[in-house]
Amino acid sequence: MPGTEEQGLLHSDTAGSSGSSNARQRDGRAMRWWTLSSRNAVSLLTVALLAGAGLGIWAYGTLPTSDHDEHPHEYALSINNIHTHLTQLLEIAGEHNNSRSVTNGHAASAEYVMARLQTEGNCDVHMQRFLSPVWIEHGVPRLRVRAPLDVEYISETDFSVMRYGGQGARIRAARVVAVADACATDTTDDVDGAVAVVAMSDRCTLFDAAYALEQRGAAAVVVVRAARYKTPSRARVRVVDWKEGDALMHIPVLSVTYSAGQVLRHAAAVDIDTDTRIDVVETFNVICVGRTGDATNSVVVGAHLDSVAAGPGINDNASGAATALEIHLTLARAAFHPRNRLVFAWWSAEEDGLLGSRHFARVLAHGWRNRWTATERLGLLWSDIALNLNFDMLASPNFIALVHNGSDASTSARAGSLQIQRVFENYFCRHKYPYQLSPMRSGSDFVPFLDNGIPAGGILTGASELKSIDERREHGGLAHAALDPCYHRDCDGLLNVNMLALTRMSRAAMYAVSSLASISDLPAFLNGSSPFS
Repeated sequence: MPGTEEQGLLHSDTAGSSGSSNARQRDGRAMRWWTLSSRNAVSLLTVALLAGAGLGIWAYGTLPTSDHDEHPHEYALSINNIHTHLTQLLEIAGEHNNSRSVTNGHAASAEYVMARLQTEGNCDVHMQRFLSPVWIEHGVPRLRVRAPLDVEYISETDFSVMRYGGQGARIRAARVVAVADACATDTTDDVDGAVAVVAMSDRCTLFDAAYALEQRGAAAVVVVRAARYKTPSRARVRVVDWKEGDALMHIPVLSVTYSAGQVLRHAAAVDIDTDTRIDVVETFNVICVGRTGDATNSVVVGAHLDSVAAGPGINDNASGAATALEIHLTLARAAFHPRNRLVFAWWSAEEDGLLGSRHFARVLAHGWRNRWTATERLGLLWSDIALNLNFDMLASPNFIALVHNGSDASTSARAGSLQIQRVFENYFCRHKYPYQLSPMRSGSDFVPFLDNGIPAGGILTGASELKSIDERREHGGLAHAALDPCYHRDCDGLLNVNMLALTRMSRAAMYAVSSLASISDLPAFLNGSSPFS
């Protein structure tokens, strides 16, 4: 996910007696992982955050027996089982280049989830296949002005290759054309064989502008950022809701800072080297359709299962995926019979632009078909879906308990989204846990549901944003530090998991799932005409 988070208890496989051979074996596994995944000093910050928050479990103590009786499913959820799932997913990442991305360990991760569902679950398990474009940058790019000055720019400081910005290329002494209006369709600028330097406009998308220049013969596109930005952009140059058959860039697309752009606009010749690749690969969502409950009021519980290519993604988002898995298995073991059918989904290609959940919505809401759709029978209609719950990053080291703000939903989904928000708030208020609202506009798999009129909500614990002093007073942890210092990095492993956060957030997830599945008149509750009970 593009994320957010808070703090908790360090849980490491290295605990135990040094005299025990089993403990030494566990120590060895943990140390091998540490060597593989924690190369950066930031891991020390993570350990400090987790260890420092360890007293949190003691501070909040045990809860009254009556609360266990009133909310049995919440307490039946085993955090140890969730941690076991995380351990398995980390091992899968270790066998696939320390990653569970679409082209690394995602398929093996999905096989693990499906195996557990098929042996212990109570649902019909489906694979929903689709194609996803995967962009990889293999080497450091170069950008050099050859004339009238000789200037070598610094990658990631002065310029960067934008994501999905074409295949690798080697361009020498190309002339430069400053394009006055990148969105104009009737421009007379001769960009054939040239490097087109453009400023962005809100009248067209970045992809539309760059692709139009490629179609007119440009050798590369350089996008100049506005002066208020001090670093180049890594935005995607791609159709947002990409699907099989949509175009992709072939020529390089670079972003440069405003100051670098002023020099480039007046350059006579430039060199560009990029070492990138776009591959279109097959991947799949895992869909678990419940066998009981009202099918016309289905609750879709979603979490993305893939990670970024740069790391194992244990907080982002094995934490959400493992929580969703254990919620389903716990309810199956308890022979839970929901009034409203539960559908669990483990999305693929979230880190590539929410492509798995977008595909799910495109097929069900709009009847879109690809090469596999005709043989896939999900037993689910879009009109059957009452709401979506999204769990993305539930164990950030420096966490803040965050609840998605239902007010951000579109008009057609706002009333229901606010009701979902209140369910989560009920959990945090009942336990007297601090929480705050988080925007629900973009960045995770609730988006395709909201875009198509389905109420949504969820919880998270934060990503790279910094905790303020006021937030530190309210939630603990470290001020001026990232909520997840290992966000999208190779150190996002088990030592990046805050067990206090995972405990609170996974139980909040179970509370919401079991409660919403049990409401007798779900449509009336979502439109606000029936109270939550």
